[in-house]
Amino acid sequence: MHPMPKKNPCGALPESVFSFAKTQYHTEPEFPWANTPDAAVFRHENGKWYALMMHISKRKLGLPSDEICGVLNLKCDPMMLGSMLMQQGFFPAYHMNKNSWLTVLLDGSVPEDQVFAAIRMSYALIAAKAGKKHRTAPKAWLIPANPKFENIAESFRKDPEIFWKQSGAFIVGDTVYIYEGKPIGAVTFCCTVTEINIPCHYHQNGLDMDTVMRLQLCGTFSQNQFPLDRLRDFGVSAIRGPRGIPDELLAAMEAGLSRCEGAHK
Repeated sequence: MHPMPKKNPCGALPESVFSFAKTQYHTEPEFPWANTPDAAVFRHENGKWYALMMHISKRKLGLPSDEICGVLNLKCDPMMLGSMLMQQGFFPAYHMNKNSWLTVLLDGSVPEDQVFAAIRMSYALIAAKAGKKHRTAPKAWLIPANPKFENIAESFRKDPEIFWKQSGAFIVGDTVYIYEGKPIGAVTFCCTVTEINIPCHYHQNGLDMDTVMRLQLCGTFSQNQFPLDRLRDFGVSAIRGPRGIPDELLAAMEAGLSRCEGAHK
């Protein structure tokens, strides 16, 4: 049995959303965050979530009220976003990508049939992604890390498995090489992706994470093995986001990796 959400002070519409999702899509909500036990995630069968329900102050949506109310974050076709936001009760997405998500107020200002129509659109957009051909062969990635957000070495000393913001088309079995920015400025760790599409609700200190993946440490590099200057020799001049790795650089990193005990090639 999943925990039921707290009683919504704005009416019964949130409970109708639960019923609609179960009847229409056979979706059971997930409650993944201990610090917000009434925040519910609704997943498509492909593992992606198509809705997020939570309770927030109306003031966080720019309204002149501190009243706590239920809201629903939904995927939206970017071509329709402008017209959707012109309707009463629809707002730019709270704590999500405002270019492709929106927030619907569940206080009765949006008729139930409009809420359900927005849910259908969100589900259809996520389902369309599921119809695309998915990569099945593992891939090697080079991803950036900002030392000001986390001491990665210390995290791995505590546990060889860590959670990492998922911002690329990763699959389980992918290899991830972590490039730490200044003052380190070098590739320092190699990991294997062991789990993806884990819901997260972290928005602190300038870092926003809604979906994370689990990384298992495989090996390490000294800071002088693959600094940025050497990466440039292989045609990699910047690492601003997850990217592929040139074959020659990948071969050099595989050869120079100090593997952790028990790690496999």
